[in-house]
This record gives sequence, C-alpha cells and structure tokens, in this order.
Amino acid sequence: MKEQVVRQHTSFIKFLYASLIIAPEAQNVVEDMALFKYRHMCWAMADSKRAGEEFDGQFNVEEVEQLKKLKTQRELVDYLIADLEANLKTYTEETPTITRFKTDDSYFLSQLRKLKVEGKITAFSGNGELEGVELTEENKNALIFFLMEEIFKEYELILIYSFYKTYSANAIANSVFTDLAYDSIYHLKRFGELARELGVLTLPRVVPLEKYRNEPIIQFLKENIEEERDAEKNCLILAEKIGNPELKEFLLFISRQEVYHAELLQRALETLQ
Repeated sequence: MKEQVVRQHTSFIKFLYASLIIAPEAQNVVEDMALFKYRHMCWAMADSKRAGEEFDGQFNVEEVEQLKKLKTQRELVDYLIADLEANLKTYTEETPTITRFKTDDSYFLSQLRKLKVEGKITAFSGNGELEGVELTEENKNALIFFLMEEIFKEYELILIYSFYKTYSANAIANSVFTDLAYDSIYHLKRFGELARELGVLTLPRVVPLEKYRNEPIIQFLKENIEEERDAEKNCLILAEKIGNPELKEFLLFISRQEVYHAELLQRALETLQ
C-alpha cells in the first residue's frame, strides 16, 4: 500500500492545483475531486501504517511539474484524465480501500470526460495583475513574496499534519491535526487563487524527512505555535501595508485564523506532554 501513498499523494497535488487553474465553470467539480483525493492519500497512509509499512511524503515531482507545461484548459483536463486512467490500472488488490479508490476514480473519470472547457492557462505567466486592484510595485512585490512563501508553507503543513494524524493515538491531538490540515488546504486554495491571477502560482516542493518523521512531535508543536503567531503578525503587517481594502479584509481574516491555529496546537501540546 505504500506505493499507493505516493500515487494518491501525487494525485491529490495534481487535482488541488488543477482546481486553482481550471476554468471557473469546472472549478467546483475539480475541487471536490481534490478533497476526495486528499482523503484517498490519508486512507492509503492509514492502511500502510496498519500493514507495518514505513512510508514518507514523497510524490512524483516530474508528473506534478508537467502542470507548468500545459497551455490550454483542454490539456489540463486531459492531464487529469490520464492520471485517473493510470491509477485505475494499479488497483489490482481486493481490499476495501482499493475498491473505494477504484469506484471513486471511475466516477471522477466519467465526470472529467464530460467537461467542456476552453481557454489558455495563465497561472504561471507572471503577468503581475489583479483585476480591479491597483498596487504600487513595492506592495505588489511584497504580496507576491508573501503568497509564494505561504503556498509552500501550507502544502508543507498539509503533509505534516496528515502524517502526524496517521500516527496519533490521542483523540484530542488527532482532532487538532485533522482541523489544521483542512485549514491549510483552505489557505493554500485562497493564496493559490491570488497567485494564479498574478501569474505566479508555485508548485510544491518535497518536504524533507527531518521536518516530520525525524523531528520529535513536541518540538514540532512548540515551534509551530510560535510560527503561527509570527504568521498572524506577518498578515497584519501586510494588511496595513497593502492599501487595498478587499485584500486587507482577506488578510485580517486569515490572521485571525492563525491565532486559533496556535490555540489548537497548544491543546495538542498539552495533551501529549
């Protein structure tokens, strides 16, 4: 099953980023598939753990990087179709999890084949424009830097929280890691939408093992409580600097979520110490 961890992880990334790139009329369809793909990844992790298999957070970087080479919406849909077709060929075991993967992917495939989308992909074009928003060059650069850093960080946290959730036998900690993983998915999507419009969407990097498998969980929790507090401050600073009312409101909204993330991590820390 550990091979399926890599495969489902790779599929999750593909569908999550495709949901940011796909034409608006198909966004909800692909976004729903991405959330199911996240659950597929977590189920594969859980089955690997039960089987006594050691797994990590690797994904197929080459396949994910193909996203940057796609020029049209049609190519993007074909890219996702090819992913599901390749997945279905690997579902040879007869287990409840594999059967679920097979039925889900078969249905998703049928739905993707019905999509009729047109237009070019501009998520990686570097156009630097937000519709209806005027920013100074300094503020635009600050926003782009913030988005690129946060997108990398949120993907990293999705993986780490999912890994810890798989190995947690503590109900409170497990609940915290689940909540935080889904909040990080939400943050990545919202930051990713802004980055896509600016043409600066960034794809994830493989997370080093020492950031999750080899780091003691108590140390990770303590460090991340401080990081969430720093993230709140960074959002507040950028919100004041950016000048645009709508972006300011969004950044303030995110900053308040970061405050609660620190609270959730504190709860996990207290129950695990």
